[in-house]
Amino acid sequence: MQKLGIVAPRGARGSLRRRVRAAAVIAVPLLGGCRETLTQVESGVVESGTWPALQIEQLLPSLGDAIGTGQPGAEVMAVVDRWEASWDHGTAVGGDLRQVVYLDAAALPLTVDSVAVRVATESVREALAEVSRFGGSLPPHLTTRIDDAGRFLREAEMARGVGDWSRAGLAGVRAADALRETSPRSVALTLAEVVEDALGPPPPEVGAEPVGMARARRLAWWSRIAIRREQYSLAIQRGYYACLLLGVRLP
Repeated sequence: MQKLGIVAPRGARGSLRRRVRAAAVIAVPLLGGCRETLTQVESGVVESGTWPALQIEQLLPSLGDAIGTGQPGAEVMAVVDRWEASWDHGTAVGGDLRQVVYLDAAALPLTVDSVAVRVATESVREALAEVSRFGGSLPPHLTTRIDDAGRFLREAEMARGVGDWSRAGLAGVRAADALRETSPRSVALTLAEVVEDALGPPPPEVGAEPVGMARARRLAWWSRIAIRREQYSLAIQRGYYACLLLGVRLP
């Protein structure tokens, strides 16, 4: 299972897990979601000098946290698995995959735990409050997703108000996903994919492409290595400088 770039604060992680566990006892069991296992660092803006990302400590709900049935069926598990797999990609490819997942999840006959939905939306609210404390101006690729998170959170709360728990749960996940797309891992993957798309396949012979392209290709390769090692700040740096070498427009 791949990591999502969001970690919980030391003091809050156990509390949120206990609340989610209690919700599962009250109603339906929750499906397991991906969790970040990075070494903990202080929250804030990462790589502000290159292509910024947000290190958010607040634990965010997964799709599996928000939907479930008494006995999870193959269809539900397949949708959750596809959601998890979408985070192996940057925001363009991964975002397109998740749009399909959201539609498929909405079409399923789900029994959604109202208590778990409340916990999920509250965790998103706390994450947005954490982001608001970072201070300073943020670039559009971050502010757009923060705005999206706020919009989906409002949608989730409106759905909660009328007892539409299925819609509230999915909207809460979409709010959380918008924030996940600001994470160092997601930003690093996005830059790597942008560079790889711009480069295309490698030439058949070594030395058959301009020096700048060859350097960018090496940086893209090193960026992928850093991602596999969970060195996301280093991966962002390498992807960013590869984009500069290629003159590509950053997403």
